[in-house]
Amino acid sequence: MTPPSTRGPGGAGPSYARDDVLAAVKALAPRLRAASDEVESERSLTEPLVQAMADAGLYRLLLPRSLGGGEMDPLAYFDVIEALAQADSAAAWSVLISTSTMAITARGLPDEILAAMFTSPRQTIMAGSGPPKGRALPVPGGYRLTGRWTQGSNILLAGWIHVGCHLYDGDQPRRGSDGRPVYLRCVLPASDAKAVDTWRTTGMRGTGSHDFTITDVFIPEERVHGASEESLRPQPLYQFVGWTHIAHAALGLGIGRVAIDEFIALAGGKEATWLPAEGRLASRTTIQAKVARAEALVGSGRAYVREATRDLWETVCRGERPSPGQRAIYRLAIAQAMTNASEAVDLMYSAGGASAIYATSRLDRCLRDAHTAAAHVWVAPDTYELAGRLLLGLDPGSTTI
Repeated sequence: MTPPSTRGPGGAGPSYARDDVLAAVKALAPRLRAASDEVESERSLTEPLVQAMADAGLYRLLLPRSLGGGEMDPLAYFDVIEALAQADSAAAWSVLISTSTMAITARGLPDEILAAMFTSPRQTIMAGSGPPKGRALPVPGGYRLTGRWTQGSNILLAGWIHVGCHLYDGDQPRRGSDGRPVYLRCVLPASDAKAVDTWRTTGMRGTGSHDFTITDVFIPEERVHGASEESLRPQPLYQFVGWTHIAHAALGLGIGRVAIDEFIALAGGKEATWLPAEGRLASRTTIQAKVARAEALVGSGRAYVREATRDLWETVCRGERPSPGQRAIYRLAIAQAMTNASEAVDLMYSAGGASAIYATSRLDRCLRDAHTAAAHVWVAPDTYELAGRLLLGLDPGSTTI
């Protein structure tokens, strides 16, 4: 589905046509790679990089076109996150977290509220945490929010934060008609949150995904919405509800592609030191088989994700609600893509031998980043069980997909 316009109002701002955004990523890639060591050691993207990414429109990919955003279709969005991951995984993660959080926010808040929030490209960056780790107490005109959330990606960079919480009456959670605690989503300035230095991890170090706390902060009613599947916006993108998932797959597959390319470059020049007579690694049949298997894993994972996404997207664009089976296949494709990507990285890392174990090796970072990213709930092994129940016609239980 092609948008009627790929630029902001009056033609201002960056182009959000797929090829133009990919060209912007390609132009930024050398800067992102050059800053990789600094991003790792500082555990955060640098401010110049963040500003450059914001100026290129990367944090507005899923903002409504009515507000000068890209409102980009899922397959084009996949391509952008995948390309960013090939340049730098932390940059890709920052964009995918911000943009998917923005899409959720845009589903629940009208244009006039969003326009007052997103006053500049830099202010458009969002952090978010969906689990209801906070308590919202109703007060005149809104709520007072207190809580602590984990893994707050972008918390050091964001202009705005979107968090999940439960509605409380005094010390007790308010319950809805289904007997469950009432869930709310609150949007507030990032300056109202305090980061807690907790992000010391195996991989994805540059994402700065620290815990954060919010203490007795007033949130006006206009920036609070519920967890309903119904969107304020009729556009297909805001009915899709699968942006985070596809972005995780794109990230993993992008890292897998980097590992393959890095190893191929290494194998072409590295001697097989344990068997000098064999010459370069590339001449060994075992190495050739590993490269081929890695390529098949990444390629098949990518094709499966894109096929499942296209099916879901076409259904949404027809104004129909995807079936549980379609959603199960979609989530299954996402999880399988991340599994494939991790296996491909493992193959390339092991094939790299002693050259891969150094922190200066990009294969080392691929290994750490792929397995850290694979720990995320959206690509966790539980997805297979849930998808399998749905495919077998069984009740999925309390978990939705």
